[in-house]
Amino acid sequence: MGVTLNLGTWFDDYPYLYQSKTGDDGVGDGVAVEMLDALAGTLGYEYTLTTEPPDLQWGALENGSWTGMLGMVHRRDKNFTVNSMTLTDERMEALDASHPYWMEGFGLTLITPPPLPRWRAVYYPFHGLVWLTFVASFTLLVALMALQGGVMGDGVVAGVSEAWAYLVRPVLSHSLPRLPDPTAQWQRVFLATWILACLILTTAYTANLIAFLTIPVYPERIQTLEQLANSEFRITMSDYGDFVDGALVSSESPVYRALGKKLDLFSGYDTVIHLMATGSHAFLDLYSYNIITVAAEYKIRNVYMLREQLYPGHLCWYFQKNTAWKYKFDHGIQRLVEGGLVSHWLKKKTAELLGRTEAEERSSIQPLSLKHLQAAFLLLLLASLLGLLVLFLEILVHQLT
Repeated sequence: MGVTLNLGTWFDDYPYLYQSKTGDDGVGDGVAVEMLDALAGTLGYEYTLTTEPPDLQWGALENGSWTGMLGMVHRRDKNFTVNSMTLTDERMEALDASHPYWMEGFGLTLITPPPLPRWRAVYYPFHGLVWLTFVASFTLLVALMALQGGVMGDGVVAGVSEAWAYLVRPVLSHSLPRLPDPTAQWQRVFLATWILACLILTTAYTANLIAFLTIPVYPERIQTLEQLANSEFRITMSDYGDFVDGALVSSESPVYRALGKKLDLFSGYDTVIHLMATGSHAFLDLYSYNIITVAAEYKIRNVYMLREQLYPGHLCWYFQKNTAWKYKFDHGIQRLVEGGLVSHWLKKKTAELLGRTEAEERSSIQPLSLKHLQAAFLLLLLASLLGLLVLFLEILVHQLT
């Protein structure tokens, strides 16, 4: 082409377009720059970038006029824009959209709820219903064994206290002091069934206990947009002139409308991220940008993102209406997508921006400490206190008798 193309851009679009960490001011980096450089080698053009639009708006139709980067292109001040913008009917009526190069939506980030107390790990391995069933079964078996031994007279135990002490041994993985007499076959079958059940329960409990002692246990999290809409959480977003806030309020979906009513807009990101960090709001922004901003820019680690995304759509570049040479870019972008270069650059740039965070995560393995094992020590303390109580009662009974 042999021309210089002027682009309306904003260096606030991780990982697609941002200020280069190694270049001078005004030198861009990101997926869009990689694509522009690759296409420039084939089409033979040069290009200029703008660090930010004059009105600091992304691009929306307000009062019949386009704002932000789309406004710069629509007014023909710039040839096109390469920031991450999805395909919408409203935009396509005013501008020419390129061949899509990626698909992404708006993600929601919430602060991770604090883990449950470590001392409760002793009963985490089993559901409450399992514990209740086990206690009820054990009580019933003690009563049955004591009753059978007392009635038939040939049992290995002769009372409730002896039956309890005898049946609790398999629960604690202790061997039995003696087996029932061969003539009491009913009690041998009875004990074999109970020992097998205890083996299964203790093995499962021990295996799960190791996991719960070493890995924090968190309360149930919000996982869907519907749960978020029905929760006490509000939503916060930086007011940079995108379509999301208006689209949510006017949406036909009751879930989206409910989210729109809970949306709080602020100028800049400091207030937005602060509200998310305090646990009162969910942070809304483009999925990739959301991840990088929270982890790399504000270095907040204890967060998670909903799997569902708002308004997932195809990302594209927007050109002036009726641009005659747009088809050359369409063909070039299609080749980059089909060759896997766009996905490669997206993964590479994201890894570069999150590199420090990922290295910290890889080195986060730590040895077991007292806080991990406090449940075991508390259980040991409880057992010791019970043992002392039994000893005291035995001494008291002996003295009284």
